[in-house]
Amino acid sequence: MSPSPSATTPISAGLQTYKGSCRCGAVRFEVDFDPSAGTTRCNCTVCTKTAWWGINVKPGSFRLLSGQEVLRDYSRSEASHGRFCGVCGMHSFGHGNIPELGGEYYAVNANCLDGADLTGVQVTYLDGLHDTWAELGSAPYVSPFPSGPRA
Repeated sequence: MSPSPSATTPISAGLQTYKGSCRCGAVRFEVDFDPSAGTTRCNCTVCTKTAWWGINVKPGSFRLLSGQEVLRDYSRSEASHGRFCGVCGMHSFGHGNIPELGGEYYAVNANCLDGADLTGVQVTYLDGLHDTWAELGSAPYVSPFPSGPRA
């Protein structure tokens, strides 16, 4: 049984499978992710305006479970494809090939993980705005919201 959207699941170290979805639930996916690998936030206009918080994994660690028929694509370049739900507009994952980030990848929006509490997960801030992908800083995530059920 997967957690309801109002329940939170603490994140622990080690490779685990997390379920995620867009806002309306039309797009559903699974991702194998080790939280100790950290996450990324980029300062490009797309990531900033969509509140993207990336979990980058190799292609074999991502599985689209449903929603292929409603997915739309936004590509800033040939190297990166942002996928979003054509029903609710949520940017839940993307994929591409950026050598500076290790080659082929899938990126999941951590905000789209169902019921995951990411408190303490390392966030590395990247300069995508200038296409350098240089690290601008790093810090553990601290939720600004009180813990417990949410609407």
